[in-house]
Amino acid sequence: MKSVLFLVRTAPYGSAAIPEGVRACMGFATMPLDLSFLLTDDATWALAPNQKPESIGAASVLSLIEGLVDADVKVLADREAMEARGLRPDNLPDGVSPVTRGELAGLVRSSHAILTY
Repeated sequence: MKSVLFLVRTAPYGSAAIPEGVRACMGFATMPLDLSFLLTDDATWALAPNQKPESIGAASVLSLIEGLVDADVKVLADREAMEARGLRPDNLPDGVSPVTRGELAGLVRSSHAILTY
């Protein structure tokens, strides 16, 4: 089976990167593909607990990410990027798995296509 990696590096608010990446991934979820959605760098802020995006007039990106889990997409978070931002990998939402940089590199090497946001 072909594998597609959605690699998201952009902060969760101030751009449409995460919502657009999620929408594209959901479209691919209708096809017989092995999908992974990886949050790295500033995108890991999307996983911070107790967000209040409505205070800046934004919708929650976390609920979009949780929708991917419901669609059986592998949702992954870069452990080192989280730790560098003071986020705890052991406090991830259900269905989101932390990965090390080594695992991330292997995922990139084994993917047939990589879409970056």
